[in-house]
Amino acid sequence: MRELSKTLGALIDIASHVVTRHGLTLAGNIVSGQFAEVAAEVRAADARPSEGIRCTNAALAMVIALEAYRDGDRDPGSPWLMIAGALLPILRADAWRALNDEKEARR
Repeated sequence: MRELSKTLGALIDIASHVVTRHGLTLAGNIVSGQFAEVAAEVRAADARPSEGIRCTNAALAMVIALEAYRDGDRDPGSPWLMIAGALLPILRADAWRALNDEKEARR
């Protein structure tokens, strides 16, 4: 399993693509074959205990929003797509916090 900051970075890339491309899909899936893997990693990280400030809340909300968007009508005006867009800055801040926590843990 990769570091949390890398998982969050992958989720940011996927979410940014979905939001900016209005969720273009291939065969009903989000345009990244990695989404299911990243979503599973986020859920696994969220299930683990946290020693400091939890950095997975926005990621878990993003996964839920993207799954709801994917499973819905994938309309560019979908509230789930709007939620995903609103979560991006929070997710970026959590990824930054996770990266700094990982750097501190290596010292």
